Amino acid sequence: MSAEGKHRPLIHELVARQAALTPDAEAVVAGRERLSYGEVEEAAQLLAGHLRGLGAGRETLVGICLGRSPWMVVAMLAVLKAEAAYVPIDPAFPLERRDFILRDSGAELIVTEEALREKWPERPRGLVSLDRDWDRIALGRPWAGEDTGGDRHLAYALYTSGSTGRPKGVAVEHRSAAAFLDWALDRFTPEELRYTLASTSMCFDLSVFELFAPLAAGGTVVLAETVFHLPVVAADRPVTLVNTVPSLLLDLLPCGPLPPSVVTVNLAGEALPSALARRLYATGTVRRVHNLYGPSEDTTYSTWSLVGRDADKPSIGRPVTGSTAYILDATGQPVADGEAGELHLGGRGLARGYLGRPALTAERFVPDPFSTRPGARLYRTGDLARRLPDGDLDFLGRVDQQVKVRGLRIEPGEIEGVLMEHPGIRRAAVLARTGRADEAGLVAYVVAEENVDLVSVRRFLRDRLPLHMVPGLFVPVESIPLTVTGKVDVGALPGAGAS
Repeated sequence: MSAEGKHRPLIHELVARQAALTPDAEAVVAGRERLSYGEVEEAAQLLAGHLRGLGAGRETLVGICLGRSPWMVVAMLAVLKAEAAYVPIDPAFPLERRDFILRDSGAELIVTEEALREKWPERPRGLVSLDRDWDRIALGRPWAGEDTGGDRHLAYALYTSGSTGRPKGVAVEHRSAAAFLDWALDRFTPEELRYTLASTSMCFDLSVFELFAPLAAGGTVVLAETVFHLPVVAADRPVTLVNTVPSLLLDLLPCGPLPPSVVTVNLAGEALPSALARRLYATGTVRRVHNLYGPSEDTTYSTWSLVGRDADKPSIGRPVTGSTAYILDATGQPVADGEAGELHLGGRGLARGYLGRPALTAERFVPDPFSTRPGARLYRTGDLARRLPDGDLDFLGRVDQQVKVRGLRIEPGEIEGVLMEHPGIRRAAVLARTGRADEAGLVAYVVAEENVDLVSVRRFLRDRLPLHMVPGLFVPVESIPLTVTGKVDVGALPGAGAS
């Protein structure tokens, strides 16, 4: 049961209900591969029965290492039906990272395919190869799951980067995923979800929305390797909703306009430049642009806003249904509206914590002093934000990226956001130089359009920011290098002498 005593259908239950309603409708498509709702449900039940026979059950974790085909979705649903939790492992991950995830999660079962068996030289106790073993799986006893009414067991664990270099597994319970989908189905219409592009790796939390929201609404999941394959897949299916990060969309748009079938664009994971939102609305076919914010620790999306067509700086909006957001100072006290503080999240979407890391869980998930519910917690996001006069939240960057230059506290993310509002700047990263007092200052790395005058960019910032927040150096670069987790790769940026 949820905290409110209301049982929300779990992920696999929502999909099973849809399969009963529209068994012949197209559920998942990837190129020429296609599975109907009835076929997905039948295959998931058979695989769930097989996994149960191998020991899968509540609080057990099952690794999934598959290519982006409809069978990836079948495997995820099968693990959930078996009452286990899935642990996605990208086949493209290095061997060391794949092995770490498997060991750290304690998963003794893994679902893969023959083409990827070589990825596992030291095979776990139970390795299920879907294509090799399917004939035997299909002869087994299907398992539809038991209606126990419980929703506090694990649904999945996603491994995110850790500040110490050691990835950490975010453990999400069924009740949190169910609350998230409850909000998504209330916020997005079946028409918007009709053909949803699923281009995010299942290892990242955006995939929870891309895969399960459309399946719960009777739509079709259009699988693609990346968002850059959108023009190709849209030629076969009229994609209606795109869910991605702003930087990828900024890189995609120079290759051509979005397909006219796309009516809704969800952007998350990074600050959203207003110029990108205006560019999307200027297509004449995109009707809604959403700015979404949230960490894996709060089940994908914590806040949302519908971006206005003329918004100067898109806010991250307000909490999704059932969630709470507080901006607190270093002592845990609320700051005044307009002041910066660390964003804390609470409510139905909070994850259980980190797999096998109780100390880190206690550090990041703290008691909620503002709730009357026993055991209520808040997640310390490590993000800086402020509350605007209209009540919306304004994202300012990371707490650990806050710097001091000549004694003045500066949020580089705020400067990057203003830089991105300049029509000639496509991407930007702002860093603080350290050294002698006369060398200290800010450096802006910018990906600019051709013939952009950086003097005019500096003037643009001076008109919008205090003087101490205007970088002293501007370094034009062809691209902003990113790590595998999407953060700026500082070490790969050229020295400030390249300005």
